Amino acid sequence: MIEIRCFRNADPPRLADVWRAADLGPAAMQPMTAALLEASVFSKPYFDREGLIVAADDDRVVGFAHAAFGPAKDRTTVDTQVGTTLLVAVVPHPLQEQIGDELLRGCEAYLRRRGARTILGGGSAELRSFYLGLYGGSDLPGILDSSTAMRQLFERAGYETADRIAVLRRKLQGFRAPVNRLQLAIRRNTVLRAIDEPTRRTWWEAATTTGIALRRYELLNQSDERLGSASFWDMQPLAGTWGVPAAGLLDVEIEGPRRRQGLAHYLVAEALHDLSQEGVALVETHASAANTPALSLFTKLGFETVEHGTIFKKP
Repeated sequence: MIEIRCFRNADPPRLADVWRAADLGPAAMQPMTAALLEASVFSKPYFDREGLIVAADDDRVVGFAHAAFGPAKDRTTVDTQVGTTLLVAVVPHPLQEQIGDELLRGCEAYLRRRGARTILGGGSAELRSFYLGLYGGSDLPGILDSSTAMRQLFERAGYETADRIAVLRRKLQGFRAPVNRLQLAIRRNTVLRAIDEPTRRTWWEAATTTGIALRRYELLNQSDERLGSASFWDMQPLAGTWGVPAAGLLDVEIEGPRRRQGLAHYLVAEALHDLSQEGVALVETHASAANTPALSLFTKLGFETVEHGTIFKKP
C-alpha cells in the first residue's frame, strides 16, 4: 500500500536514492547525494517539512514532490499567495503514474492550506527557492521538455502553459567583445568592476545564493554611480559532470532611465570576455519567451537555445 506523507528527518538518503533512480532528464544533477540536498534544500531558512511530500511503499521511499513559494515584493520574506510544485520524482514502479498524481495533489493541498491563490508547476528565476544548480542548469526553467514524465504529469493534471523558458548557452573559446562606435563610447565613460562573493542585496538573494560562488559585474560611470550589474555563478558541481568549466548568468539589471542605451550589451559582453580569460568555457542563462529584449540581447551575443522548459499553471 502506498503511503503519502510529509518529510521526516530520516528521509534525506532515501530522497537522494529516489532522485538517482527517477527519470528527471539530462539537466538533473547526478549522482545525487544527501549532502547536496542538504545544501540546496533542507538548510534553507524557509524550508517547511510539510511542503515536501513523500510516497512510501511499505518501508521503501518511491517518490517525492516539493511545493514552495517565492519572495514578497520587498524580498524580506516569502509570499504564500503564489505557490508552485517545483518537481515530482518517482522511481520506476507499477503504480508510477498514480504515485506521481497523488504527490502532486498533496503539494496542491499544502499550497492551498498556506493561502496560495495561484498554483504553478515548476520553478523559475523568480521562484528559485530550492534546487538551484541541481535541476535545470543555471537557473530553474520550469519543467524541462526533456523531463518527459514530469511534463506529462502536469499535463495529465490539467495544468496549462503559463510561460515558456528558453535555456541558452554560449561557448567562450575565442570570445571577443564586439567593438563599434557605441561600445567604444561606453568604454570611455564607464568603469567595469568585478566583485567576487558580493554582499547579497536582499534577504531573498542571500537565502537562494548562499553556498554558491557568486561574481557580480558592476558598470559604473565616472561619478562612481552604478549603471547596471550582471550576476554569474560558478556552476559546480553540475558543470563538473559536463566536463567543462561553466558559469551561470542569473540576472542582468540596468537602472531604469538608462535602458535601451547599449549598456546591457556592453556589460554582458565585457563580463563574458573576462570569464573567458579566466578559463570559463561555457556560459548558460535562461530567458522567458515573453522577455523579448533579453532574448534579443543573448542572440546578438551568440547564445544558442538548447532546451525549453514550461511554467505550468493550475486553472
